[in-house]
Amino acid sequence: MGDGSRSRLPWARPFLCFLLASAVAWVPGAAWPQSGRDIMRKQRELQRPRDEQATALMRLVNKDGAVKERRVVSYTLTGPGDLSKILIRFLAPRDVENTGLLTWEAKDGNDDQWLYLPATRKVKRIAASSKKNRFMGTDFAYEDLRPENLSLHRYTLVGSETMDGRECYVVEAVPATERQAADSGYSRRRLWIRKDIYYTVKQEYYDKKGALAKIAVHGGLVPVQGTIWRADDIDMQDVQAGTRTVFKVEHRAVDRGLNESLFTEAGLTRTGS
Repeated sequence: MGDGSRSRLPWARPFLCFLLASAVAWVPGAAWPQSGRDIMRKQRELQRPRDEQATALMRLVNKDGAVKERRVVSYTLTGPGDLSKILIRFLAPRDVENTGLLTWEAKDGNDDQWLYLPATRKVKRIAASSKKNRFMGTDFAYEDLRPENLSLHRYTLVGSETMDGRECYVVEAVPATERQAADSGYSRRRLWIRKDIYYTVKQEYYDKKGALAKIAVHGGLVPVQGTIWRADDIDMQDVQAGTRTVFKVEHRAVDRGLNESLFTEAGLTRTGS
């Protein structure tokens, strides 16, 4: 792996991309997007700063209601070709401190992901077939922590619904290739995207049999910079397992000039935030 290059992890994808996960206000009289892909393309265009950083409190809630807390930080850098690099690092508690996940987005959708476990002092590459697995005991799969790569899915505008008093496009995403269908844990996803700011406020994830598996809700939306919005609260619920992972963003910074060296093996394995 060579040198490469206030938010929610994209997680805004978000986490974002935790902390990872979109927005220009629609002007009356302007042309509406004509397809689901148009909507997703506009969301990507409007919601991607040069770089961002977010610190969040994570709560893992089991089916009996017991809660474990963790603190995480995520960094995102958008580089050449409009491709992102994302680093997620655990800050606390001690048993997961400095564990990190590094993602390099690829144009063809064959993203690279590496996991660093301090206990072994080794970096493990995540195989494409393993990206459907849970990340560090959370309700997020590795694939949930990747940017929304438009080449991997076919997007269909299936309707319009109101959520919390705001009109939303409802877009369905299905794998566009046999490889993506095999590697993903989902047969399809459904996204609710606010029409005024092009930000995804809800996602439903359906398993391989077509049953509802997970629901992610993004709340506490705040304008960050220009057309960029982010959610201060993310709630990912596994409706089949009865568990949930909740993020509360405590601090975010956008376009502060993150160094590309952070998104390398050296950056992944270094200690501290």
